[in-house]
Amino acid sequence: MAAGFVADDPAVRAIVRQVETAAARKMPILIRGETGTGKEQLARHAHMASGRTGAFVPVNCAALPESLIESELFGYAAGAFTGARRGGAIGLVKEADGGTLFLDEIGDMPVALQAVLLRLLDDWTVRPVGGVRSKVDVFLISATNARLDKAIAEARFRSDLLYRLNTLEVNLPPLRDRNDFDAIVRHLLNAIDPNCEITRTDIAHLAAHPWPGNVRELRNVLARFTLAAADGSINEASADSIVQHSGAESGSLHDIHRARILVVYAETAGNVSETARRLGVSRNTIYRALGQKKPE
Repeated sequence: MAAGFVADDPAVRAIVRQVETAAARKMPILIRGETGTGKEQLARHAHMASGRTGAFVPVNCAALPESLIESELFGYAAGAFTGARRGGAIGLVKEADGGTLFLDEIGDMPVALQAVLLRLLDDWTVRPVGGVRSKVDVFLISATNARLDKAIAEARFRSDLLYRLNTLEVNLPPLRDRNDFDAIVRHLLNAIDPNCEITRTDIAHLAAHPWPGNVRELRNVLARFTLAAADGSINEASADSIVQHSGAESGSLHDIHRARILVVYAETAGNVSETARRLGVSRNTIYRALGQKKPE
């Protein structure tokens, strides 16, 4: 496991090794992947692997207002414009000097910001608004969940910028395609509540969910699970929680939970009491799953 980033899947482990090598050489890295796949976590791992002592500075490119792009990125001198902070501001790029600048959501980067970024990549110097130009030493990582080829074809993204950003380009697989789901669940659960337990059977049922929100969705669901698991273990209450709150296709997990009950019911030769005991649920729950009424 990479520090803070689970990589027990061989394909993901290969990605991590590539990223570590590029980081050691300060090569620009572009991380692609669906929302919630852990792009920022991988970027933070790359920053740690680089051995750089400066800060890791994340920038949401889609959230930068065009009118403030230069002052936000490059800072401004005291009195540079009306409303400027008395002591000025160093800007995000200078803040990352000696460290890592992480440009998130580059696919949604305004065209004006793309031009500004290209100028930075040409000579790695910054000039604060109303200030003096100076050199910076920055390791650049960017990430996107967008189709950049489509954005380039539609003139929403500059191809010359892409070629400067993707010396190494990696694609993080979605959670549904990863082979280390068990390790991811246990890592997240341990971070949320080290005292909460989950069985392999429950993990297998969770793995059957499509997880459109990927690791981020899984983390949120597990957090809800720990609240529902009053006895310190994940059980029926936890499954009910995800059915009610998970979002897209949550009903599929209800079916999975019912299927689990049916399997154990068959294993116990139709013994409702033993099925309930093994699963840690009430007899009423078993009857509901079987579509039967509790005997009077």
